[in-house]
Parts: sequence; structure tokens; C-alpha cells
Amino acid sequence: MIYDLIVAGAGASGMTAAICATDADIYKQFQHKADQTRKRSVLIIEKNKKIGKKLYATGNGRCNLSNSSFRLECYNSKNEFFPYKVIGAKDYQIVNQFAEQLGVAVNDEHGYYYPMSRQASTIVWAFNDRLKKNQIQVHTGEIVIGLEEQSDHTYCIQTDQGQYYARNIVLACGGAAAPALGGTDAGCSLLDQLGIPYYPFQPALCKLQVKEKMSGLAGVRSKALVTVMDASSEIHAQEFGEVQFTDQTLSGIVIFNLSHTVGEMLQDGESVSLCLDLVPDINEADLYMHFRKFRTNNPERSLQACLNGFVHEKLATYILEQCRWKQERISELNDVELQKLADQIKKLTFHVTATAGAEDAQVSRGGADTRFIDPETMKLTVQEHIYVIGELLDTDGICGGYNLMWAVITGMKAGFSIYDSN
Repeated sequence: MIYDLIVAGAGASGMTAAICATDADIYKQFQHKADQTRKRSVLIIEKNKKIGKKLYATGNGRCNLSNSSFRLECYNSKNEFFPYKVIGAKDYQIVNQFAEQLGVAVNDEHGYYYPMSRQASTIVWAFNDRLKKNQIQVHTGEIVIGLEEQSDHTYCIQTDQGQYYARNIVLACGGAAAPALGGTDAGCSLLDQLGIPYYPFQPALCKLQVKEKMSGLAGVRSKALVTVMDASSEIHAQEFGEVQFTDQTLSGIVIFNLSHTVGEMLQDGESVSLCLDLVPDINEADLYMHFRKFRTNNPERSLQACLNGFVHEKLATYILEQCRWKQERISELNDVELQKLADQIKKLTFHVTATAGAEDAQVSRGGADTRFIDPETMKLTVQEHIYVIGELLDTDGICGGYNLMWAVITGMKAGFSIYDSN
């Protein structure tokens, strides 16, 4: 048998592509074209024993579907503007409408969109039911290991269990993040067989390990403006958000969003430091003057008491330890020392030694070189009937539903292109 389409991977992007390649109602809704139902024979091959395994963990099990906020910093790629040729500012609405077409009620939480059930399983079940309705075959627990074009312009897919043939191939193998959920770099091997350049997968959206010992800060959460700097103090990235401390790592959404930039810098052999401004709403001069007034009005109070009004008490203790003063009362500090105290709060610095490993990453950076991808169809420019979508592409988004949006939009583009084909 020669299938019209074989999809490698039953994650969000692969299942979306399969559905959009076969579903006349969805085609009419989103392509605004009236067309007769096209009977397509479609097979999805998935290495995990269940479909959508990674989806279950998305958004801490709540599945952040999309996000209405859109800016240039939402996506990272070596081909900087490629993501914005694929996805646009209003495409969150398309993702929400697609979910609703599958029967999922969507809820707006200040621009972050979730299933109304707040359960990722709702999305997986909806995908599963539509795959069955569209008579899409699914083979789970089967690994794609080879891909070869035949003389009749079909393709042979080799798995660990047999061979299959198809007129169109969608590679939706995902990235290497979260191997416990099925993350793998197997897709890169398939790209290699096709002669398509790719960037090796590296962890993204992950914790950052630092040189400093922070055992006293474990469990602390603090808002901060975080700046990524190199050895010459050049700024590479900056973002405000909540930082979470452990005894050896910095975490939290703000850190995850900066981890792509940090990972690239470390990979290039650069020294990386994170500078935390713990009170970004107060400039350093005003903070210094506050300390002077505090010293005048409360000379008998401790240094810890002076800092507690601005930062978490454990952070206050850590900052004072970095200063290595023997003084205990605020009255014992001179103006130079007060200036140093203000500087520590505005520029608390940590030196990054590594990113977390793939097992602790939410997504991967790297993947297929997008210069070889048509952004309108997700088709390889050098192979007429092969598509690459989702995390297998060299594009990764920040936290907040952007990676799931990317998976769905790229899956839809590939699926509709196949639906249109003869």
C-alpha cells in the first residue's frame, strides 16, 4: 500500500498536520474555500506508547494553548525573521478556533489561553477523537529510523518494525528536550539522510547553573530585572519577572526565557553573568539616599533590618554575606559602604556555568536549518513532498503558549498544503 501521507510523530504538530490534510470542515473554515471532501490515506507513526505524551505535561498539565501578546522576542531562530514569516500577531485566534473546532472550550486568562477544563488531557482526547473520525491510522511504540526517495517519487519509511510507502512525508519528530516524555534527536538523523543541514539540539527554557553557592536562598522567589552580560559587560538580553532560587541554580519563567541566549553564549565560549536588579522601580541614587535617611533616623537598627524593607530576608542575609562586613548596625556604615549596599541590591551578580540538561528543559533550541523551508507550506525547498514542522525546526519560543502555537500553526500549514495537492 502507498499512503497519501505518513507523519512521523504524534505530538501537537504531527496530529494537527494529519487532521488538516484530511478534514474538509477544518479546511473550509480556515482556508475559506469550498471543496469536496478528499479521501486521504494517512498513517501516523509514534515512538511513544501513547499519542500526545508531551502535551499532557504542557503548562504544568493545564496546556497553555496560545498567547495574545506578540513581539519580536517571542521566537528564537538562527534565521532570525523566519518565525515571523510563519506565524503572526493574530494567529493565537486561529489556534483557539482550531481547538474549539475539535470540541475544546477555550478560556482567556489575561491573554493566556487554556482549555476551560484546565486539563491538558482535554486537548489530547480531542485530537484522538478527531484522528479516529478522520480514519487516520496511528501506530504507537514504533520508531522511524530511515527515509528514502523511490524511483517513482514516493518515499520509503523504515521503522524498527517494518517498511511503509507514501507520497507525502511530514517530519514532526520533535526535539531532544524531556527524554522521559519521548524527547529525542532522532529527527536530526532523518534530516541528515535527506541532506538537510540542521543545528544540533541544545536545552532551552531551562534552569541555569551558577558558580555561587546559594544554599541559604533555596526556595526564595523574588521579582527582578535580569540582565544577561558577557565578560566586557555588554548586554545581550534583559527581562523582568520572578526569579526562583535553589542552592545552585536560578529558575523561573524569566530565567527560562533568557536561557536560549545564555546557552548560545556558553556554546560560543563566552563568560556569562546574570545581573539582578531587585528593585527596578527605584534608581540607585534614590536607594542610596534612603539608606542614608535610615541611618540617620534608625542608627541603632541592624543592617538586616535596613534591607528587609526591600528584599526577602534570605536575600538580605546573602547580600550582607557578599559584602563581608563585620559591622552589624546601620550606623557603623560610612557613605561608601552605603553606596556599595545600594549597588548590591541593584546589581546582584551571578556567574553562569551551564544550562540544565535536556532532561530538565521544556524545549530544545536547534533543528532543521529553516533556510531550506518554505514558510508558507513548511515544505522542504529541495524535496517537493517532504514537510518539516514543530520543534524539529530551528525555532523555539518563550514561555506562555508560544511553542504550542508554533506546533499548531506549522502543522496546519503543512496539512493544508497536502490537502491542496493532487
